[in-house]
Amino acid sequence: MTNASEVVIWSADVDEDTLDRVLVKDLPLRLVKLDRVFLTRGGLAWISEVQDRGFKVFADAKIDEIPDKSFELAKEHLAYRPWMLNCMAAICSTGFAVHDDMKKIDGLKRFADACHNAGTKPCAVTVKTSKTPEMVAHEYNGQTPIEQVLIYVEMLHEFGFTDVVCSPEEVPAIRAESRFDHLDINTPGIRLPGSDARDQARVNTPFAAIAAGATRLVIGSDLTNGVLTDNFQKISDNLNQ
Repeated sequence: MTNASEVVIWSADVDEDTLDRVLVKDLPLRLVKLDRVFLTRGGLAWISEVQDRGFKVFADAKIDEIPDKSFELAKEHLAYRPWMLNCMAAICSTGFAVHDDMKKIDGLKRFADACHNAGTKPCAVTVKTSKTPEMVAHEYNGQTPIEQVLIYVEMLHEFGFTDVVCSPEEVPAIRAESRFDHLDINTPGIRLPGSDARDQARVNTPFAAIAAGATRLVIGSDLTNGVLTDNFQKISDNLNQ
């Protein structure tokens, strides 16, 4: 049996009042994702506010800046001690994990170290789930999503990340490499059977993603739309079909 409370991250793409109402309900949710839009509008203090209510917060900041600025943005978020914080894997810079000159250490390595020092799980988004294979090939010199994700995952493994974000389609390729066994895989693009893919291009069901080796499922609209408790049960049923 897969315990949905341990693997489902609710992507709380709602306004502050709605989030406040949801969190006081007796729901089986334990993991909540607050994205950049929400935290920009409401403030980073919401990370502490939600965690103080007994939830773990995945701060989906998608930090994407030059190394110095990425490091400073990470520190701003880490002051509120989120359970997990992410950046874009594309902030990779020099490739150096160790260097006498701090400025020459890779941006990903500096981000991961800052997270570890704060007791936060360092996570990185590889290739956005909203991108089609054609768009990925255009942006990454002919690479397929799987090929590009594996390039990023190799760096994340080297620089001490605990978590990656990728679509369900790339999960089997990561799990095929034993050296990546320590990495937790968080997968957006999760849809119940029959649901519209909407703004996601590479999707799969909760059951298929977990069966392929995903650690956690990031679910927004298929959990939020309608009654949260009913939809959570549907997701739990699919996980244990």
